[in-house]
Amino acid sequence: MSARFFSAVLLYAIAFACTAPATLAAEAPKKVFRSVFLIAETEFDPAKISDLYSNAVIEEILESPLTYDMLARPARLKPQTLIAMPAITEGGKVYTLKLKPGIIFADDPAFNGKRRELTAQDYVYSWMRLLDPKLKSPNTWLLTGKIVGLDAIVAAAKTSGSFDYDAKVAGLEVLDAHTLRITLTKPDFNFIYILAMATTGAVAREVVEKYGAQVGAHPVGTGAFLLKEWRRSSKIVLEKNPNFREEFYDADPGNDPVSQKLAAQMKGKRLPQLDRVEISIIEESQPRWLAFLSGELDTVKLPYEFNSMAVPGGKIAPNLAKLGMTATHEIEAVVTYTYFNMKDPIVGGYTPDKVALRRAISLGYDTDAEINIIRNGNAIKAESPIPPGVLGYDPHFTLGKTYDPARAKALLDTYGYIDRDGDGYREMPDGKPLIFVFASTPVQLDKMFLELWKKNMDAIGIRISPLIEKWPDLRKKSKLGQLQTWALAWGADYPDGENFLQLLYGPNSGSSNDGNFSLPAFDKLYEEAAAIPAGPERTKIYQQMAKLIAAYAPWKLNTHRTFDTFNQPWVLGFRKHQIMHDTYKFIDIDLDIKAQAGY
Repeated sequence: MSARFFSAVLLYAIAFACTAPATLAAEAPKKVFRSVFLIAETEFDPAKISDLYSNAVIEEILESPLTYDMLARPARLKPQTLIAMPAITEGGKVYTLKLKPGIIFADDPAFNGKRRELTAQDYVYSWMRLLDPKLKSPNTWLLTGKIVGLDAIVAAAKTSGSFDYDAKVAGLEVLDAHTLRITLTKPDFNFIYILAMATTGAVAREVVEKYGAQVGAHPVGTGAFLLKEWRRSSKIVLEKNPNFREEFYDADPGNDPVSQKLAAQMKGKRLPQLDRVEISIIEESQPRWLAFLSGELDTVKLPYEFNSMAVPGGKIAPNLAKLGMTATHEIEAVVTYTYFNMKDPIVGGYTPDKVALRRAISLGYDTDAEINIIRNGNAIKAESPIPPGVLGYDPHFTLGKTYDPARAKALLDTYGYIDRDGDGYREMPDGKPLIFVFASTPVQLDKMFLELWKKNMDAIGIRISPLIEKWPDLRKKSKLGQLQTWALAWGADYPDGENFLQLLYGPNSGSSNDGNFSLPAFDKLYEEAAAIPAGPERTKIYQQMAKLIAAYAPWKLNTHRTFDTFNQPWVLGFRKHQIMHDTYKFIDIDLDIKAQAGY
């Protein structure tokens, strides 16, 4: 490490030492976990959010019927608010859920001082909200067209302007207070994964009606934590929910040595162990890493820039190991991609010339340079939208050569994208300007991506016009179809390839399909796959879909990311899960080790 880097760390440490004693002394009996988000949250209404960080918060507050075993690899579902796994009958068409009795919502003025038990009707209400046209939920793709009778109620709401939450839904039968029978419009063996998503967590109708449009700032659930404080885009504080039921750590580590160590640390402990979680938003890499080194954060995902310093040769640096810090290396169940808005007049469309333009742009971008220079080796090239560790991933599937500037130029020349005025940049076939509007944020890492894109596009004669705005603002525009293109990452909501391919399913346009791709052949395959149990036949269909994506180029596939998570020596039980988010419920703090370290 450079002397300058050590000096920066020392300044951070001195500043922390000067301010910490009084604060830490007051909080010493409490177990406080200090985490960090790279991007600001939006809000905490499951009907309104689809971003990673907001989901990470509501996953701790609201509870879906199912969850995942914290340590099992590959990911394995288990009951959360249910007594047992759902009974699936009629060939994957009927799911029967039996809730545990006595699960209580966190106290809230909406309940008028009464203890409020979770019921089957709460799930019916919560899921109906996802399809209320007035809410314009980005999560409609979860349930649209899937539950018998629900689409008719949505259609009626679009006509009347009011959603009837008291209407009986044939496919959502409340058999008693703790039993719900779900009847699907057709067999769907992936529907079980929907039951484990944070956005299908239960909210209480009384809470929504009390807070109205502000319910996103007042999430109330049955989970292990409740929202104590929220300073938008700055700080989020969660506290242990005193109403949380008696539940003890129970996870299957299998044969994985890292998981076995964590299981030994947490075995038999009542959940949650943490009293408080403090989440900061630090967008830039250097202050985020320095905050961890100075002890202000308990965990951090290692920024790419410090890879060679912190894990030289793939092993934790001796000076960090000496401090007791730990690091785990993982492949994320994530795909990064750049979508093209198929409704955009320049890059959208399905005619040969439009397909050629998107293919040329994709062939002109050097993903290997992104991996080796920007990501510092922390990624592998994506050959399909489905990442490793997800059902349907095929390590042998390949798209062939994906960076070929000469071929990109030839495609552009063939279809009439030529430089007519001699300024070095190509025009459209009709002579109009060819402007590639690339959306990006002002953070330093995104500046590096933008520079690489500009360099690569200049090389093939395409002019880039950057659109620089904060991530939440770009997110809103993206959902409204107002961006020409944007580079995004999608992490698995559930461990099946459908969860990634649904981003390109035509009916999901305006919801999860930001690029508005709509191809009947693709949609037909998508629907066929859902009716087939997981196995080689479904994987074969996913490969056909991947070939259609390569042919029509609605995305430039980029990477599947790898990362190192660093933890302070006093953090117990924490390992990034493939599907769940930050899993604060399963973390503990060893106060003795922390005190010995001087914090």
